[in-house]
Amino acid sequence: MSPYCVISFYKFVNIEDTDVLRANLLNFCNHNRIKGTILLAEEGLNSTLAGSEESIQKFCAYLRSYDIFFDINFKRSTSTVPPFKKMKVKIKKEIVTFGVESLDISQRGEYLDSKTWDEVIKQDDTILIDTRNYYEYAMGTFKGAINPRIHNFTELVKWLNTHLTERDKKKKIAMFCTGGIRCEKSTAYLKQHGFENVYHLKDGIIKYIEDNRGNPASSWNGECFIFDDRVTY
Repeated sequence: MSPYCVISFYKFVNIEDTDVLRANLLNFCNHNRIKGTILLAEEGLNSTLAGSEESIQKFCAYLRSYDIFFDINFKRSTSTVPPFKKMKVKIKKEIVTFGVESLDISQRGEYLDSKTWDEVIKQDDTILIDTRNYYEYAMGTFKGAINPRIHNFTELVKWLNTHLTERDKKKKIAMFCTGGIRCEKSTAYLKQHGFENVYHLKDGIIKYIEDNRGNPASSWNGECFIFDDRVTY
């Protein structure tokens, strides 16, 4: 068994006192020898953490003890090496920086599981967009995916505005990212601008890879870049 349990999670929810939550989470993680990064904002939280199986189980129970996080979804993986050297809890303006004011996350695109995702992206009339940065795309992506060639997520807005047209508003648009959080915002942005058939790979590439290990019909090519010391998944 791998010695390190790794969890990634996010939730868009109103957090009234980020300073108090920051102090509580940092104290809990340090006390239980958990390392990684938690980003907090008034719009929610976004995190990847690593520790022993016991410590991570304790953390999951602790976070779910908060009413606003009772239903939070944890995505699990393992590592034979420590993925993080420190524990950090940061307060930010956004938990994933997109730079769009008054974005209604509840308008996000329709979630698709791995099987349905494959069915949709193989259809000829589907526009498949990789919402990640250019270097992430270079390491691996889905067959037929468009590469916006962006250097950071905030650049995606301009790309969408200049490359999608009125004629695309009734087409199927499928978007994906590493763990799903970037697509929460990018699909919501398209829905708010009149695009009708917008889809989102539920739990992102990492879940898709887990669901398709050993599957010769997998639509994924290459490796998935991740933002910790493992580099790829």
